[in-house]
Amino acid sequence: MSDYDLRDPDFLRQPGPVLARMRAEGDLVRAHIPLMGKVWLTTTDAAARELLKDRERFTRNPGRINAKRAKRIFWWMPPFMKPLMKNIILMDGADHKRVRHLVDTAFARSQIEALRPEIARIADELLDQIDPDHPVEIMQAYTRALPLLVICALLGVPEADRAKITRWISPISGTTGVRTLFLGLPGLWRTMRHFRADFERIKTTPRPGLIGELVAAEEGGDRLDEDELLSLVFTLFVAGHETTVHLITNAIAAMVELPELRQTYREDPEGRALAIEEFMRFFSPVMLTKGHFALNDLTFGGREIKRGDVLCALLIGANHDPARFDQPEQMNLARRPNAHVGFGFGPHVCLGMQLARAEAEIALDRLLARYPDLALANTMRRPEKARRIGINGLKRLDLRLRP
Repeated sequence: MSDYDLRDPDFLRQPGPVLARMRAEGDLVRAHIPLMGKVWLTTTDAAARELLKDRERFTRNPGRINAKRAKRIFWWMPPFMKPLMKNIILMDGADHKRVRHLVDTAFARSQIEALRPEIARIADELLDQIDPDHPVEIMQAYTRALPLLVICALLGVPEADRAKITRWISPISGTTGVRTLFLGLPGLWRTMRHFRADFERIKTTPRPGLIGELVAAEEGGDRLDEDELLSLVFTLFVAGHETTVHLITNAIAAMVELPELRQTYREDPEGRALAIEEFMRFFSPVMLTKGHFALNDLTFGGREIKRGDVLCALLIGANHDPARFDQPEQMNLARRPNAHVGFGFGPHVCLGMQLARAEAEIALDRLLARYPDLALANTMRRPEKARRIGINGLKRLDLRLRP
């Protein structure tokens, strides 16, 4: 078993040397991931893409291997969370296609473009609440709150309910391990109870927004059952904002620590979309995918894989692969082409990637337009990396907004 620790702050700050060592071992390396156990990790862009598009030899649903395996993997899940097993992330084939088709339109580029004024309004309101004359922890005040409130807007959650729902959800999105996960369960229970009641209200009193559309939606005579709907809403909240939080925060931290990046970003409005892609590639906020279970004994990446073995695409490895990217360890905001897999690849490519791009661009634009000279609150101490499973993000980011 290799001693790779994806939560090591040194790795997160400078992943290149470890990733090179991984690639030297081959297209797949063995590693231990907390809560997942022993897994195979892809090390290259080609291997990651091959795994993520292979629907014949791998499944995301451990129940297709055997029911006992699924129970062992989700041993920590209390009974009230069992409905979340009807999760689009764990679906394959026709089930995945059916559920995804119901929400694809809401996340299409045209719909997200129409949402931009609302994203900007939310960003401005959050910035209005910050006292610029005192240091601010920008994750709590801005970069975590913004994506959660935007998801509320997309789902059609009434404004009166948004503050409490984001308060309930936030601890789950900041989970660092089993202990913090359990501390967040009361908020999750309240969220699930709230939405079950909300679905019933919408059946009698329809309202605009994705939840209302999903409650009423039918495809080929079929519709989402309540557990599927609840799981989908929860997934959109957690998976739908996790990437964005760390994409925005990492970008802010980079531009604070390297003022030349900030200058490049501010002076080239037309190049900001490219810059967002490079921040996504370089940091790879979600570093690895959910597990893919081998349906049979097989050979993959030069390794003999046994039925039930777990393989994960190491997205940060793919995004720093010199076979795909020129000078991958250099951040180049004008990089083109930039065919990264930061949002995944294949059937399970991130549903909300267009939303994440719009949120990141607007969040950075609004913050830098108002506070172009922002700096670290403590210039003697670099921001600390979070030791999150599979996440490349910061624990917190304390800023001084004005000189």
